[in-house]
Amino acid sequence: MHDEKAVNRIVVIALAMMCMGLLALMGVAVLFGGSTERVLKSGTFTQLDVQILDSKTLKIEHNGGDPLTFGESTSIHLQHNGIEYEISPDPPVVLEVANNMKLSLPEEVELKDGDSAIILIKNERKNKIIYRKELILGPSD
Repeated sequence: MHDEKAVNRIVVIALAMMCMGLLALMGVAVLFGGSTERVLKSGTFTQLDVQILDSKTLKIEHNGGDPLTFGESTSIHLQHNGIEYEISPDPPVVLEVANNMKLSLPEEVELKDGDSAIILIKNERKNKIIYRKELILGPSD
């Protein structure tokens, strides 16, 4: 009978430790702004902010993590009305932390108030999406 109580206590302690570990991980994610808009299974810590400045211009800000080489190992894609466009710069551009860059949208794409578009930034070497965000163009954009 004493053995059962000991096993039960061990199980309770193990479960409590797992719960505390999960709470700690969630706390770290909240502190560092963890979201699908920042990193998707990339294995790297990269913080980006993407905005539509007007109907033809996109702005990408690098707020933390490793530098990204757009046009070589990293590509930018825009999905609009069911069509995906690659809008990576040519020649390639290295985007360092605390810097930003502006890109023109393809000629055939013009976003109007209320339009939505999905921005994907992909690591081509690892074939992984490192950033995904749905943007909706509003009157204030």
